[in-house]
Amino acid sequence: MRYICMVCLCLMYGALSAQTMETIYRTSKDTTQNYYLVLKPLVPVKGLLVILPGFGTIPKEVLQETKLPEKAAKAGFVVVIPLLVDYFVVDTTNLFEKRLATLIPEVVKKYAIPINAFIIGGHSLGGHQALRYAEKAYESKLGVLIRPKSVFGVDPPLNMKRLWNSFAYNVRINFSKVSVEESKFMLQRFQVLYGGSPSQKPVVYESVSSYYPEAPDGGNICYLKDIPVRLYCDPDINWVIANRRGSYEYMNASDLSGCISQLKNLGNNKAEFINCLGKGYLPDGRRHPHAFSILDPDEFIEWAIQCL
Repeated sequence: MRYICMVCLCLMYGALSAQTMETIYRTSKDTTQNYYLVLKPLVPVKGLLVILPGFGTIPKEVLQETKLPEKAAKAGFVVVIPLLVDYFVVDTTNLFEKRLATLIPEVVKKYAIPINAFIIGGHSLGGHQALRYAEKAYESKLGVLIRPKSVFGVDPPLNMKRLWNSFAYNVRINFSKVSVEESKFMLQRFQVLYGGSPSQKPVVYESVSSYYPEAPDGGNICYLKDIPVRLYCDPDINWVIANRRGSYEYMNASDLSGCISQLKNLGNNKAEFINCLGKGYLPDGRRHPHAFSILDPDEFIEWAIQCL
């Protein structure tokens, strides 16, 4: 593979005095996918922080959604935000997972990351993907994947069966145009990705979920019983009722709270549900409980350093 780099000394927020930024294209002559944005600290490197964006979000948009990348880099983390596949092409070959598996050792070597100083997480679907990466890393006894020291998710859906049911509910009640259009789009993707609905393909939905409450020990989440896990949530049911006519059973909060309870039942005293009620706002100032802004970057960095 050939690398094409664009080095920047400033972000959209203004000049940066404590880090530099560059975009690394991993596939020659292709700037649409399989690339990552990296923020490099100008202080000694403490570790690697990989942030997986939400569905349809490109890396530079993450910089608008949260101050976490900028502040983490200033604190000494090499921050990597990848876009590994075209979001609007259904990934039936697990290309995302394959590219993520090769990306992490690539950046560990490239930026001389200290041993065992790697944290992964993400927003929305990116948080689910981060948990699935960590689960597979700890499930394998072969050491094929680099194991993260800790993992986090910002309001991620974890149970794909519950997510399917949420999309189906949104279409059925037909209340919010935005929600209905998104739900129809995602239901079609799920049909292609998983070969049908949860009732048609129950084994598949269990296998692809990072947490599955109907499975013994919560399904795949049992592989994270020994590492710090943080799940951030703004469980604003009043917003959901007013804007989506939903209920708790269709919110990501149901996955996240159940997942943390399951981990604690397995003995994980480092599993945390971070209640961020009322903190979600989009970059344009609109209230939205699913926003990346529910995560407090300063408090997160303190936790991340403790994890290392």
